[in-house]
Amino acid sequence: MASSKPLRISTLGLRVFVLLFCLASLIIIATDSAEFPDPDSDTGELKKTTFKDVIAYRYLFSVAIIGIAYSLMQIPLAALSITKGSSLVTKRILPWYIFTDVVMGLLVATGVGAGFGLTVDLKRNLDKQFREAGVQDLEVAKNIDKALDLAHASTGFLLAATACMAVIVLLSALVLAKK
Repeated sequence: MASSKPLRISTLGLRVFVLLFCLASLIIIATDSAEFPDPDSDTGELKKTTFKDVIAYRYLFSVAIIGIAYSLMQIPLAALSITKGSSLVTKRILPWYIFTDVVMGLLVATGVGAGFGLTVDLKRNLDKQFREAGVQDLEVAKNIDKALDLAHASTGFLLAATACMAVIVLLSALVLAKK
């Protein structure tokens, strides 16, 4: 927890940004879906898929929820620290406080890795397969591409949350070094 008032205000602002970025990521991935021809159907009916059907996107969704919960827990503490005029975290507790921020930052970063990794691989492989197969139904290809672009956007917001968490950890480490 930051010790001077500007550092405490910066920490609060960054925690609010983490909350907003995780919330944006959650909303985008939860509302993202794609329809494609069901390979098990002879009639060519469309099958709808959402984040629930893809393990990496379920993980991204879960990480966003955990990030929101963590932020909702930390924001009131940061706000209290500003209004009280002193840090609520003692020198003994500060290393554990930093540790939880580091763990949270790493957890969010793993969500980013899972989301970007899968989306890049899917886009590359599906584009290649569509070209090789000479897909006639361009609407299906555009629908899948749009869904993957939304997954990229969701992961991008989680990446922004990771950057904010990294700055929070650096500010807290700065305070620990001063004590």
